[in-house]
Amino acid sequence: MVIRNANVTTARTNIDEALQVTEQIFFTTLTNKRDSLLAKVRALSSDYAFKPVAHTNEHQTVLSALTSYQARLNADIMLLLTLNGDIIADTQNTELTQQPFYLPKLIKQAMASEYGEADTFAFIDNNPYLLVVVPLFSPEASHWIIIGFLLTDNFANQLQKTTNSQVSIIRKIGGSKASTSKTSALKTGSRKSNQVVASTLQKNKRATLQHALKQTPWQFGQNFDLTLDQQSYVSLAIPIINQQNNQWYALLQRSLDKALLPYQQLHIIVASGFTAALLLLIFGGAFIAKKVTKPITTLTEGAEKIEQGHYDLTIKVDQHDELGQLAQRFNSMAKGLAERAKVRSLLGKVVSSSIAEQLLTKGVELGGEERQVTILFSDIRNFTSLCEQQSAKEIITLLNTLLSRFSILIDEHQGVVDKYIGDAVMALFGAPVTDIDQAQHAVLAAMAMQIELTKLNDEFKQQHAISLGLGIGVNTDIVLAGNMGSHTRLNYTVLGDGVNLSARLEGLTKFYQVPILVSEATMALCPDIYFILIDRVRVKGKQQGVNIYQPIALKNILSEQSLKICQLFNQAINLYQQ
Repeated sequence: MVIRNANVTTARTNIDEALQVTEQIFFTTLTNKRDSLLAKVRALSSDYAFKPVAHTNEHQTVLSALTSYQARLNADIMLLLTLNGDIIADTQNTELTQQPFYLPKLIKQAMASEYGEADTFAFIDNNPYLLVVVPLFSPEASHWIIIGFLLTDNFANQLQKTTNSQVSIIRKIGGSKASTSKTSALKTGSRKSNQVVASTLQKNKRATLQHALKQTPWQFGQNFDLTLDQQSYVSLAIPIINQQNNQWYALLQRSLDKALLPYQQLHIIVASGFTAALLLLIFGGAFIAKKVTKPITTLTEGAEKIEQGHYDLTIKVDQHDELGQLAQRFNSMAKGLAERAKVRSLLGKVVSSSIAEQLLTKGVELGGEERQVTILFSDIRNFTSLCEQQSAKEIITLLNTLLSRFSILIDEHQGVVDKYIGDAVMALFGAPVTDIDQAQHAVLAAMAMQIELTKLNDEFKQQHAISLGLGIGVNTDIVLAGNMGSHTRLNYTVLGDGVNLSARLEGLTKFYQVPILVSEATMALCPDIYFILIDRVRVKGKQQGVNIYQPIALKNILSEQSLKICQLFNQAINLYQQ
């Protein structure tokens, strides 16, 4: 009895560890399948040949195209919906059109997500599917593309080949009745409390499994025993997705009886010699535990390092079983993460972090959009004559110091450095990331740059015996913002009359001998900053005059004496203009 209890304990330990590995592989496989579907439908969303077909909204034309793409993408179902959620074509139900989509919550989930994408598990014609939805952009979102993968026994069998565990995907239905679709041809759900969707178990054991799950108390994430046809299984239930009236989960199982088969031979050996059996049990158990536990421990330590951002590591598992394959895939994953981190780091040094993030997440596409942007132009005064007085090395060092300090201030005020033009800086506020306070942030950044220049001049006087001036122009306008250039080399920038006005304002700071000039459009969007009117001018390229202003300070820190001086100045300007 003691030996049998020890055998059962060892077998359960090995099964517990194997089920943990199976859980990791299951979620990895499911995630890869979902990501594969997303990649396929994203590619279709960017297919220029498909967009004209989609915009016809003609049922047969779209259905023919979807059927063709479904075969090419190795999918089980594809749909095209209007942006309002009405079906244009459905490859599973070819006659269905001009009706609301029978899974409206999937569309609501996509509309609530950041990138307009979503995934779910659902029944269509009593068949379980993993579905993903992605918007079709041309360039604005105009349709929904849905692609699905049928969850069959083949999917569970593939996992069994990898993990040697029994795998079942089950839908647990709550108290309310299962809902039906909008048409008689489509029905979803089941009235059973536990419905086996896909499984590696034999058909006769599936009905037994549903009954056993009702009779046996169990909890998610905790191992429990189930008896199916007088055979004991150690089982682990892991949730996949929660829905309103049902829940999808995976049941991972290993036969305890099969795990104990090798130990039954030990009982015969124990009968002939207790000592030999005891030694065999100790060494055999230690070997098995080491073979399973050590690789898992190594993988766990590697996963912790990956979580901390250390991607330059290699997991060594001297085994040729599933754990060895898992270690190889783990190493490939670490290598891919390291390469992605390197690309992100290098890209962040070439362009701003917000633009780099947009390129990595949304991809690179030529084109733009009209949006309100505040543009800041800054230029160092008398930089050409300064270059004649200093060596090239000193000029580069001085310029890098200036641009580094200014770039930090622009970033701190939610701006983006668009480009460096020699000693000049062009910065954007409100693009590519929307900012409702863009104008005020731009003006505050300009004022901070002038303050920083004062500090830098103190340093330059000591090191180079020079003092620099800086002119800054700021304007807010509706401009064209986006990726400009060619397919091999592009730049995120803005174009339009408002950009030119910002540059002209920077040039006028020399004439009026003021550090900062802003347009009336920018001034009107800065309620917390006090301005004085400088003049009304007609800049080069403009037919109408514009008022130009100089920012003084934040209203809440402006002294009464300074306020009176500013008011007298504005009164003088008004009298002068009259």
